Amino acid sequence: MTRLSRLFPGRSRSVAAARSFAWAFVVGRVPDDVVHSVELVVSELATNAVAHTASGQPGGHFVLELEMLDGAVRVGVVDGGAPGAPTKSEGAPDFDATAGRGLFIVDAVAKQWAAESVRVGRRVWAELAAEV
Repeated sequence: MTRLSRLFPGRSRSVAAARSFAWAFVVGRVPDDVVHSVELVVSELATNAVAHTASGQPGGHFVLELEMLDGAVRVGVVDGGAPGAPTKSEGAPDFDATAGRGLFIVDAVAKQWAAESVRVGRRVWAELAAEV
């Protein structure tokens, strides 16, 4: 199986479930450091979906999409949409802050990432190198 997706309730406790789902998909298929990076990206993107989009509203949800590509893993989160696009803050992140560093982290570990509108909201995705 090279692609898998799952719908999660738009609640903060779903982030851990999404991370576990991603772990089960990639473990044994990519090096351990990539497994950890996938979990990190899933955590950041799912947290952003719940905290900053309609996915976090009552009855909201998000979809986690995982795909094994040639030499990479693609992680996508489809959220309920928001008025603004996700952006990485300008300047250096405040490493003592408890929030606001998510896309800095994604940018640091991913080969590339982007956001795109989809019919039901927005997809934020990241590709991570997965060479063995």
